[in-house]
Amino acid sequence: PGSYIRWVQPAEAELESRCEYDMDEQDHEWLTGLNADRKRVGFDQIPFEFFEIVMDRLEKEWFQLLIKPDANSIPTEDSRCAICEDGDTENSNAIVFCDGCNLAVHQDCYGIPYIPEGQWLCRKCTVSPDRPVTCTLCPNSYGAFKLTAENEWAHLICAIHIPETGVGNAMYMEPIDGVHNIPKQRWKLKCYICKQTTGACIQCSSRNCFVAYHVTCAQESGLYLKMKP
Repeated sequence: PGSYIRWVQPAEAELESRCEYDMDEQDHEWLTGLNADRKRVGFDQIPFEFFEIVMDRLEKEWFQLLIKPDANSIPTEDSRCAICEDGDTENSNAIVFCDGCNLAVHQDCYGIPYIPEGQWLCRKCTVSPDRPVTCTLCPNSYGAFKLTAENEWAHLICAIHIPETGVGNAMYMEPIDGVHNIPKQRWKLKCYICKQTTGACIQCSSRNCFVAYHVTCAQESGLYLKMKP
């Protein structure tokens, strides 16, 4: 032949800007009815070409939302435990991810003696999956929660670092107990990071430093927190 038809793969940007939506009979019927209603109330008619452009944009935007990964919700190999902030694992102490909120915790840190074969949910997602919870020991709502002996919510890391608190069962790391032993003075301390007196602060362990902060505020700010043995 004297000439050939050559097909060239269009660039992604070109496909994005091109209108690829083609109205079918159902679209025509729906838009015709809508335009009839708009005409009765004195509104302008919607051209078929405009309808196709709008539908094309909607479909492409929706597709991007579906395929775009959320970096905060996808487990990665270097995910760190929300309690000890260590990413190292062992066969008997793996990092487990909650199937409800994607919380990452070590088995030993959160009290998971055995990893279930199916779904695993943290205590918060088990007891209160749809309702947000607040920590009785700090003002922050993220992190690894457990119930206290008084049936309130608290961060496990708060209970670990506040001197008067602990856990009733070391294997399951719950319930959090000792909240009633926290002195009034600790409840009155003001966190130098968030500037709030909500909850119970701890203080710097350096002999001549009395700076107070919430455990979770310190963790979020990158301060050194030594785990209890």
